[in-house]
Amino acid sequence: MPVLEVTNLGKSFGSAEVLRDISFTLERGEALSVIGSSGSGKTTLLRCLNFLETPDKGLIRVQGETIFDAADPKTQRESERRKKRLHFGLVFQNFNLFPQYTALQNVKLADQLLAGSRARAAECGVPYRERRGELLAGIDAKARDILTQIGLGDKLDLYPHQLSGGQQQRVAIARALALEPDILCFDEPTSALDPELTGEVLKVIRALAERRTTMIIVTHEMQFAREVSGRVIFMDDGVIVEQGEPEAVFGSPQQERTRQFLARYS
Repeated sequence: MPVLEVTNLGKSFGSAEVLRDISFTLERGEALSVIGSSGSGKTTLLRCLNFLETPDKGLIRVQGETIFDAADPKTQRESERRKKRLHFGLVFQNFNLFPQYTALQNVKLADQLLAGSRARAAECGVPYRERRGELLAGIDAKARDILTQIGLGDKLDLYPHQLSGGQQQRVAIARALALEPDILCFDEPTSALDPELTGEVLKVIRALAERRTTMIIVTHEMQFAREVSGRVIFMDDGVIVEQGEPEAVFGSPQQERTRQFLARYS
């Protein structure tokens, strides 16, 4: 069973139809790259999957469970949407770290808030206050471990302004990983970086792919997408023009629009 099934997803802003009948699946452990020109709908697709935007039509299923159905108002309640966001982790283009918190605090924050929620307390089986110290210690240890794994073990107590752009983006990746999402999404994670800093972020994503982390990567790094992905989607004007294995899409594209796009990178 695919970990993610998207069926006929559509989204408009006023008269502009940004996504049109988007359908694809994602297998557990697969890295799926989404490529295309600016304005093709890639970022809107990620925002819809993460419920930062509400699709106008279509279905989204995670592990066989329908988490969004445009025809079912129950799946669109705000309380339900907050729960569904936990299926996905999103790494933004521009880091979006909290400047008043250290790298370690940025990574721990969301997990701490969840631990303090009533839902999390109920799962623990005892009132949160009785296990608060134990839970927070576990969150702290997990955050330190993730930051160490991505090469920032010596930067835990630094604030975002004390980190390079590449280091800030790695903190953002660690923050997304800390919530253990089913699917990790990247929205052009290197677009805000100088070329010399791009490599350190791509190295982290490559390592995640090698560990079989389930990912959707919106990227303009064509060679990276070709090397790291199990499958590639090419979008244009709000539709999926072509999708398939990297060597098929990059090496022998079937659609003229795909060939035109890739010719710019050859």
